[in-house]
Amino acid sequence: MTGRNAAMRPRQSVHQSIQYMPYSASSIGQQNLQASCRNSLSFVQRMGLLHTFNLHNGCVNTVNWNGNGTLLVSGSDDNHLVITEAKNGRVLVKSKTQHKRHIFSARFMPFSSDTAVVSCSGEGLVVHTQFLVPFKANSLVTDTEHTSSIFSCHKFGSTFDVLPLPDIRDSFLSCGEDATVRFFDLRESTSCSERMCQNHILVSAPCAVTAMDVAPISRYTLAAGCSDSIVRLYDRRMLAEDPQPLKVYPIPIKYTRQQYRPTCVKFSPDESELLVSYSMEQIYLFDLKHAGYNDKELLESGCYTQKVRRDDDWETKMPRLRFRGDWSDTGPSSLIVAEQGGNNAGVAHARSGLEPGVLSRLSDEIFRTLNSQRRQALNPNESRTVQTGQSENNTETRPNTTDTVESETVSDGEHVTRASNFGSSERSTSIEPQRTSNPQTEINEQFKLNKHQTHISDFCYVKMSFSGHRNSRTVLKAACFWGDDFIMSGSDCGHIFVWKRQTGKVVKTLLADNRVVNRVQPHPSLPYLASSGIDYNVKLWAPIESEPQFNEVECTRLIKSNEIMLVETRDTITVPAQIMIRILASLHQYRRLMHNTVDTGPSTSESAVVNPQDNVENDENP
Repeated sequence: MTGRNAAMRPRQSVHQSIQYMPYSASSIGQQNLQASCRNSLSFVQRMGLLHTFNLHNGCVNTVNWNGNGTLLVSGSDDNHLVITEAKNGRVLVKSKTQHKRHIFSARFMPFSSDTAVVSCSGEGLVVHTQFLVPFKANSLVTDTEHTSSIFSCHKFGSTFDVLPLPDIRDSFLSCGEDATVRFFDLRESTSCSERMCQNHILVSAPCAVTAMDVAPISRYTLAAGCSDSIVRLYDRRMLAEDPQPLKVYPIPIKYTRQQYRPTCVKFSPDESELLVSYSMEQIYLFDLKHAGYNDKELLESGCYTQKVRRDDDWETKMPRLRFRGDWSDTGPSSLIVAEQGGNNAGVAHARSGLEPGVLSRLSDEIFRTLNSQRRQALNPNESRTVQTGQSENNTETRPNTTDTVESETVSDGEHVTRASNFGSSERSTSIEPQRTSNPQTEINEQFKLNKHQTHISDFCYVKMSFSGHRNSRTVLKAACFWGDDFIMSGSDCGHIFVWKRQTGKVVKTLLADNRVVNRVQPHPSLPYLASSGIDYNVKLWAPIESEPQFNEVECTRLIKSNEIMLVETRDTITVPAQIMIRILASLHQYRRLMHNTVDTGPSTSESAVVNPQDNVENDENP
C-alpha cells in the first residue's frame, strides 16, 4: 500500500482490524491489520529479541530487507556481503567484495529477483554485485559465480550511502565526502575509474553529502543531508536546467559555530515530513509543507558556516582526548567521563579494552599543561608565575563552551574526530536552544548580518524533536518511522530508542548491542525490526513478550546519562597512539626548554610547542 493510500486509511485498533477482516477484501483486511499492529503502543512495548544471527567477523554497518521482507542483506568491516533468510537465519550467500575498507551501505537492487546488491564503502568505492548462480545455504560465492561493476569516481573520501531508484531499472544513487550525489545507470556504464569524473554527477553540494533519501511516492524529490547542518531538497527532473536546490532546511540552532552532520534523512510514507538525525545532536521532524529557505541566502548569512576562532574568543576550551579503540564511553555499562575510574568488567569490547581512568587522567594532564601554556601567551605576568612553580596551586575551571569536532572513519567503525579551529555553543533540549557565549561577540556577529541576509529567528518548520539517545561515536546512525505513531533510532549506549511521534516522549528502549546500535530497519509490512551495530551480528525483534514492558525509572536514568556524555563527547578528540606519543614528546621538549630559560620570559618557549590539533590533522590525512 502506498504512503498516500495509507494516509487515507481509517485508523483501527488491532481488535477492530481482526473483527472487520471477514467483511473486507483479503488484501485490505491484511493491510489494516499490519498497520494497526505497528501503531499499537502495546505491541511496541512487547517488542523482544526474536533471533540473533551471527554472520560477520567485524562490525555490521548496514542491514536492509528485500522488497517482500523474506531476506536480509548485511555488510561489515570484514568486507563481506551476506544474504540471510529472515525466518530462520540461514545464510544463503556470503561474498567477498572488492571493498578494501568497511562497507557502509548495501541494498538489494529492484527488478533483480534479489540476485543483485549495490554497496559502498569507506574508501569511496561503489560496487554493483550480480550473483550468477542460485543461492545455496552456507555457501561462499566464488569469483566465477558473480560479476562486479566497480565505480571509483568519487574524487576522495568515503561514500556514505547508496540508494537504488525504484522508478528506473538498473540505476542507483551514491553520496559521499566529495560533496556530490552521483547517478549510475548500468545500461550506459558498467564501471568508472576516473578520479575526476564529471559524467555521473547529479548534484554538486557545497560540502560533503552524508545522507540522502528519495521521496517514496513522487520519487523525483531528493533530500540530501550535508555536513554544514543543512538539508537540501532537489527535483531530479530539473537538475539539468537548474542545479540549485528547491528549498533548504537548516538545523534549528541560531548562530551555531559547530556543524552537526546529518547521519540519516528519511521521508515519511506520505512525503509530508522529513526525519533528520544529526551527529552530536537530536532527531528532528521537519514539516515539508513549509516553504523552506533559499540556499544562497542562508549560506551568506554566516549562521551555518564555519567561523575561525580568534585569540580573544570567550573562554575557549581545550578538548579532551580519546584513544582510538577506546569504547569505554559506549554500551549499556558506559560511565560518565567524570565518574570513570577503572575498567568496566564483564562487557564485551569491539576491540581490546583500555584503561578509561588512566586515559582520562592523561588527557587532563596534557591539556592542563597546554592551557597553562596558552595563558602564558595571553598574560606574560601569569607566565612568570607559572615558571616559578606557583601555578601548581591554580585550579582550572572548564567553561561551558565546546569545540567543534568533525568525524573521520576508521576501520572498526569508530569516529576519528578532528578539532576544528572554531568554538561552538552548548545545546539545551528545547527546539530553540539558548547559546552560552560572550554577549559582545554575539552582538558583533548580529551586526555583520545585513538586511539582505537570511536570519532565522524561529524554526516553525520543526514539528517535533526527539532526544534522550546519543549519536556521536560512529559515522552511521539510522532513524526510521515505525507505522504512523512512532520513531526509532539506535544509540551509542547500545539501546534502540522508540519515541511517540506526536509528543516526542520515549515509550520503549531495547538493549540491542554491547557498544553502539548503528542501524534499525523495519520490515516492509510486518511488525519486525532488524538492527545491527558494533557487535558482529544482526538482531531481529518482534512483539513476542506476553505483557507490555517499559521501565520509566531506568529510561530516565539512561536519558540523563546520555545527555551528560553527549556534552562530554562534543569536547573530545579521538587520536591514534602515535599522535599521543608526539604530543608527549613535544611537552617534554617544552618543559626542558622552560627549565633552561626560566629568566628569559615566555617568548622563547612558545615556539617550541607543537599544537596537538595540528598533529591530528597531519596524521589523519596522510
